[in-house]
Amino acid sequence: MLAGQTIETRPPGSGRLCADCGCRLNRYNDGRRCFACSRNAAMPEASAPAIPQDIWDDREVQQALVSRDFGSLCLRIRELTSMRQDDLALITGLSQPYLSMLESGQRKLTNIDKIVTLLDGMNVPTVLTGPMLRTPNRATSPGTQSPGPSENPQIRYTP
Repeated sequence: MLAGQTIETRPPGSGRLCADCGCRLNRYNDGRRCFACSRNAAMPEASAPAIPQDIWDDREVQQALVSRDFGSLCLRIRELTSMRQDDLALITGLSQPYLSMLESGQRKLTNIDKIVTLLDGMNVPTVLTGPMLRTPNRATSPGTQSPGPSENPQIRYTP
């Protein structure tokens, strides 16, 4: 060896780079991707849960809406759909701990903005809530016709 020269002593495989992000692969990694990229590639994107439209025909759900008992509403919907509180939190924008307190009766939902957020996230039909409890872009637009209370005699909105 000549003066001033150094011998590069790298472990075998440490010069390899991840095929996705380009970071240096660990010498114990025998694949083409780093751990983070291989984990993300293995997990497909989960679709957001949705509440089926036939849920709104359930008498207990309708009664909870009429009585503005949002804790019972959330609990009944979760029972009918086998959703977790995390799933409901994801679609409504309310936190899971808040939903837990709501369902247990420790908290009451009285803030109109949170009520609108909950109903919009659940995509509750306007005929069950009335147009005042919906954001303008989620309520029935002028070009579409929603069924009125006369078309479904068991559902009546009373303020």
